[in-house]
Amino acid sequence: MNLRVIFSGLIVVAAVGTAVGLLYWKRNGAQIEISPRVGEVVEAIYGLGTVVSDRVYNVRSGLTLQIRKIMVSEGDIVKPGDVLLQLDQNSFRSPISGTVTHIAFREGEIIPPQVPIISVTNLEALYLEVSLEQQSVLRVKSGQKVAVSFESLRNEKVEGKVTRVYPRDSQFIVRIEIGKWPDGVLSGMTADVAIEVGRKADALLVPVRALVAGQITRVRAGKQERVPVRLGVVDGEWAEVLGENLKKDDQVMVRSK
Repeated sequence: MNLRVIFSGLIVVAAVGTAVGLLYWKRNGAQIEISPRVGEVVEAIYGLGTVVSDRVYNVRSGLTLQIRKIMVSEGDIVKPGDVLLQLDQNSFRSPISGTVTHIAFREGEIIPPQVPIISVTNLEALYLEVSLEQQSVLRVKSGQKVAVSFESLRNEKVEGKVTRVYPRDSQFIVRIEIGKWPDGVLSGMTADVAIEVGRKADALLVPVRALVAGQITRVRAGKQERVPVRLGVVDGEWAEVLGENLKKDDQVMVRSK
């Protein structure tokens, strides 16, 4: 047989073997052996909250009328009883304390019925509103702690609490009350929220990346074996393992980062 053909064949086989090896490495990834750790794990549901005022008054008319005079400007602070505007012979007064946050028309204009003309917002009666998808909202209950972060305010962080969970049209709304608001927070601002739905101390933990289809690769007494595991509290990086399929003296195979 021609030596050139044999040599070429060896190169092809070597190349194929190398490609298969690389493909296997890419699919399975390099793995390292680590010990489970015992510690605290906190599970949270994350969302984007919007600051909302609990007290908003919108001036509306039941008839088509002309605006005779507007007594306030946007940004003015008013108290109950202050006159906001005059429509023909009717004067409208604010029933709440707050800030004039919107004036939709000008003096002399004709306004249609039931359209907001002036809005007054109490900027001290605030809460956070978060819309969650249904799988997440099923785990949220009144009384749960919430970590709130206002990135636009020097990443200032405060604590809150879930007070209500309710549907609105096709949304699922979580209302969060804040004990002490950071200075400068206004209605309409947004904040990142982390709702604590689970916490466990002294939990037996493995990295989330050790889990594949509900199983881990356990090393016990030098023997490597894939075993199913039952999970408890899970955060973004660690998962609590329940049951006898993993002990703190075992080792776990984990994909390297």
